[in-house]
Amino acid sequence: MRRPNEDRIRTTRDATSNPTPLITDNTFFRRRTFLMSSAATVCAAAWPRVARATGGLDIEEQTPALHQVRVLLGSGVYGAPQQLDAWHFLWNGATYRGTAATVVLPDRRSGLVATLPLDDYLYGVLSKEIGAAWSPASQQAQAIVARTYALHKLRPDKPYDVTAGDADQNYGGFASETDQGRAAVDATAGVIVTYGGVPARVAYSACCGGRTADAGDVWGTPYPYLVSIVDPNCVGTPNFDWHADVPVDLLNRTLGSGFTNAGALRGVSLRVDAPNARPRAIDFTGTVTNFETPVTHFRDAVGPATVRSTFVHTAALDNQGTTVALTGTGHGHGVGLCQWGARMLGEGGANAAQIVAFYFPGTSFGRG
Repeated sequence: MRRPNEDRIRTTRDATSNPTPLITDNTFFRRRTFLMSSAATVCAAAWPRVARATGGLDIEEQTPALHQVRVLLGSGVYGAPQQLDAWHFLWNGATYRGTAATVVLPDRRSGLVATLPLDDYLYGVLSKEIGAAWSPASQQAQAIVARTYALHKLRPDKPYDVTAGDADQNYGGFASETDQGRAAVDATAGVIVTYGGVPARVAYSACCGGRTADAGDVWGTPYPYLVSIVDPNCVGTPNFDWHADVPVDLLNRTLGSGFTNAGALRGVSLRVDAPNARPRAIDFTGTVTNFETPVTHFRDAVGPATVRSTFVHTAALDNQGTTVALTGTGHGHGVGLCQWGARMLGEGGANAAQIVAFYFPGTSFGRG
């Protein structure tokens, strides 16, 4: 379902942040003291953990399962991995946790897969998804959501569970880990988002643009906790506003015969069901007939690098009818957690539990 993460964030990293345990509502957790010495931190950075740090969390006294995740690092032609010890290997000049294996992919190409504990995988995800300088609360929320997402991707019947890139969650191996990211993973060890007592289907993107999207509108499958909510927290952040000029020639090549059969383009408009809502479709008026396409399909056809979100606010013909000019807000599909919004909530004093509850209403925390 990443898709959730097709749009990633890069920020300046900062090595001075101190790890902070997850602060939660007492409905879900009872707090204990969280201790971590600097020596333990260094050790955890290099070697597998014998005991998992809980960050002071107890969730119904349950112990998190020790899941293994298989990450597809590359396919096709690649260098041979070198196993350094039982817990690390070297590949293409980079060090990765776990063990390496070559698998046969569905397209019959070879793939290189790393197998490692779930939370060790998250170590290499956190600072590829958000910046190490972000607040501990936003990093802990990201760790919880990323863990929940990965659990849904575990597929023993397939040669791998997740890819290391935008198709799932960005993963950079040992070199992408930071002290702050490891602290967030450890402080939330085993914590996942649940709904009705089972792991929730979660999603996230860089910036929702002021209102999250309903999963049913984006992917066709609704969930009661993946609904559209107003989110003022990301307003004014770096990924908020965008503008795109899309050549009509590109639309002729990508939107299919329905668009080309409409004739010469004479007008463009948005179909919006309610004020301030995301538009459902873009309507094109041609000299022969009209053509309508869902905004999600339009974005896929043109490319998410050009049309950065489905939250399109204006659409008009420009340059004497040769270009469709669009403005919008947000970066990504907009479903679930808004990373920039979570950052601003954390900087405003919200804890990780409050951030997750805001973006996934009606959910709880459990052990995965």
